[in-house]
Amino acid sequence: THTEGFTPDTTGPIMTMATAPYIITSSAATAASNHAFGKRQFVCKSIILLLISNLCSPTEAFAPPRSIRYGANQQGCRVPSASTPSELFASTMATTASSVGSRMLINENYPGLKRVNSNPDVFVIEQFLDDASCDDLINKAKEKGTSRSPVAYAGWTEDIKELLGLAATGPVSWFSILGAWYEAQGDVEASVPSLVLHALRNYAVLFVVALVGIAAFTKFRADSLQNLRTSSSTTLDDLSQMGAKNFVLRASDLFDPASSSSSSDMPAASFFEAPTVIKYEKDQVLAPHYDANRSADVEDANRGGQTLSTLIVYLNDVENGGTTRFGKLPAADFERQVKGERNLNIIPKRGDALLFFPADKNGMFDERTEHEGCPAVDEKWIARIWRHADLVPTPFGMSLDSIKNHL
Repeated sequence: THTEGFTPDTTGPIMTMATAPYIITSSAATAASNHAFGKRQFVCKSIILLLISNLCSPTEAFAPPRSIRYGANQQGCRVPSASTPSELFASTMATTASSVGSRMLINENYPGLKRVNSNPDVFVIEQFLDDASCDDLINKAKEKGTSRSPVAYAGWTEDIKELLGLAATGPVSWFSILGAWYEAQGDVEASVPSLVLHALRNYAVLFVVALVGIAAFTKFRADSLQNLRTSSSTTLDDLSQMGAKNFVLRASDLFDPASSSSSSDMPAASFFEAPTVIKYEKDQVLAPHYDANRSADVEDANRGGQTLSTLIVYLNDVENGGTTRFGKLPAADFERQVKGERNLNIIPKRGDALLFFPADKNGMFDERTEHEGCPAVDEKWIARIWRHADLVPTPFGMSLDSIKNHL
């Protein structure tokens, strides 16, 4: 017996009319297979090039994430929710001092003004408010009623922008291209245009998924910040009340409206948020935080923009606990500095004020002014005014009519 196309006495194939069609057909199939393989190779190479170009593109999304995140309450506190103080100090203090400009102007001859730190400036103002004004602020806050100091998420716009940039140029792009590559496997008709269409479709779907995930993460982060502040507070915007009126009057004498970015012919108090009275009971705290906001131009546009200065008045004497600590500033040679503490840590005294500047006069955020309300042992009452870069409208500020009628 013998195989068709071969004779018993030869070793080479003999082409006959019967075998010719088979050989021709086999050659065509081989050529088609090679062509399809070449196309898949080209598509795969294109995918690899897309991945390499994506990985190597110089985008800010691949820069190290910002070391600071901020949370804030509607009356004020910007709370860092990531990184330890030592990490923040090491990564930022070297550049902060050189990048932050001069502070806003104040009345340097104000009675009782004492500098306890320079660069950044921190002042204590002795006997800023009399006892009657302090008592009135406490009593009016009790009458109105205080509630848990609320916390909102400051800097959320920057965080969302950063996370979206990272997702869009990172995982979303990678999985879109890899998904298109997987879909191209086994498709002999695959081409670069079809690859691009598959990748774009995958990108759209994955970007929406990423957007939903980032929104959920932001909401979770905002909710979790509340535990960092346990005090209660209320605002007093009625300037017919003696305590609030005197507080705003003295603050107006202290601050110079000429340092505002808005018209300086407006009353100084029109740049203030309404006085906020805050109560700390035993063990209540305010975690290390900032009073300025990197995203103030966007997030605080409706409340006067950036916070240029913080003025705090201690409304009662506090024998134990409740100190105000600046974790990035050195201890002061000052009688009310906590002894044995290496950082600036001020013991409250009734009627005295604490003045510092969370941002420079141009609104540049100053990380060195991070501060905290240490755990209270005795009950502690303070009142606070924030001086903003621009006019503060109601309900955050006081009405112009009220300012003109009572001050």
